[in-house]
Amino acid sequence: MIASEQALDAPAKTPARNGVRLKTIALPVEHGGWGFLLEPMALGLLLAPSLPGGFLALSAVAFFLARQPLTLVALNRHRYSPRTAWARIFAALYVLIGISTFSAAVIFRDHSFILPLALAAPLAAVQLIYDWSGRKRVLFAELCGTAAISAMAAALALAGGWPRNASFALWAIMIARAVPAIFYVRGCLARLHRRAASPLPIWLAHAAALVLVALLARSGLAPRLAVAAMLILAVRAEIGFRSLQLTPKQLGFSEIGFGGLTVLAVVLGWSMGIG
Repeated sequence: MIASEQALDAPAKTPARNGVRLKTIALPVEHGGWGFLLEPMALGLLLAPSLPGGFLALSAVAFFLARQPLTLVALNRHRYSPRTAWARIFAALYVLIGISTFSAAVIFRDHSFILPLALAAPLAAVQLIYDWSGRKRVLFAELCGTAAISAMAAALALAGGWPRNASFALWAIMIARAVPAIFYVRGCLARLHRRAASPLPIWLAHAAALVLVALLARSGLAPRLAVAAMLILAVRAEIGFRSLQLTPKQLGFSEIGFGGLTVLAVVLGWSMGIG
């Protein structure tokens, strides 16, 4: 979904069925996107575990998986092939699972968690429009997709009974984590491929994230450990962009680690009462 997905790209080496490699249809080719899905999901479920939240999380995974086959169908809509036929099958299966599990979440809980998802829907639509036009790497699309998927933190918190202000603060924290990461990873990949890359967008994004989370903490809507996590992310951006020469795979896995650290900091901060 976003730039760091490129850092974990790898060619699929799976048995083909009738000449079609099903893994490249059924699973995202860009594995890095899993991190940006799982981080807000883990945050919401760890802070506010609930049965409706579990169904909602399953729904999010299903719709996330549907993105790959739906994109293949959209890009090949004017021609038929076995690959497109399989893509339609997987897309229908994933969408059916997504709708079913989302419906279960609605049945077991009031509709409060729908609000952040409704607000995120236009951003997700922008991502899909770029996907289906073959321009998924465009920065604007990646930013919209990241902001949309981060809404899962707020939705899961609301499904678990959290108050609205605190739930939406989790969404903001996840955006503050993910958006600067997009600029950082894009900058590192550009340098790795010997393209010009300015550090300014990286520093501005991390500075804005730090200010945002600090304001949330001052208002009692984020733990102070979340501010510490933003500082660590800023330091890793400074060192990583200027000094390190990580391979794309190393960069991708390191970002998964820093994302996990951010989630852990927020969860521990609230659990230990470090507000």
